[in-house]
Amino acid sequence: MKWLTRSSQQNLKMPATQIYHLLDNQMTLVVRAWGSQEFNQKLIDEISFYLSSAQADLDVTSPFDFRENLSSLANKTRISLLLAHDFFYKSQNKTEFAVGFEATVFFQNKNELAWSSVGRFSLKKVRDLYLQTLFDCGTDRDEQTLLPVELLGAEKEVEIISGSVFLETQTQLLLTSVFGGDLVFESVSAKQANLQPIKNTMTYWYSLITVD
Repeated sequence: MKWLTRSSQQNLKMPATQIYHLLDNQMTLVVRAWGSQEFNQKLIDEISFYLSSAQADLDVTSPFDFRENLSSLANKTRISLLLAHDFFYKSQNKTEFAVGFEATVFFQNKNELAWSSVGRFSLKKVRDLYLQTLFDCGTDRDEQTLLPVELLGAEKEVEIISGSVFLETQTQLLLTSVFGGDLVFESVSAKQANLQPIKNTMTYWYSLITVD
């Protein structure tokens, strides 16, 4: 998959959004750390270790149950975030807050792309003349100030959004984080996304994902 990323930081700024392509490009992790980015590698290790183990061993176990409404691959991405959340909540943030993460993990197996997400992220599938929303989280929660919507590792419970989609050649997905407005969709090609903010004061980040 190819990733084309754009962002704009205005008066209110989000922490840097990092993209990591791992496990022979089967896995992509999008991370926004609230706190020191020195913890990013540990988050990567926790998530990628479980996903690589789950792919190699179908009987790999975890303390978290599979959800019947999700595919096997989507369940694995969900559990990988739950394990990372559990680690950071019980270790780094046990006595005082050190770091929390907004994160979206994608994992591809053949023609299925599964995801799990925590925080201010929205995922849309690009159709011929419109965008089909696959999930949308965080845009309706804080009208006054830019704060993290939900964080891995910060509280005892965490809300994770999971799902999957079947891919065809040149399938395009749009992952966005927006504060202070919305992005107006004009057109998308294989090489660029023509998205415009409806307000000049908006803070936004987006990545156009194109299947090879």
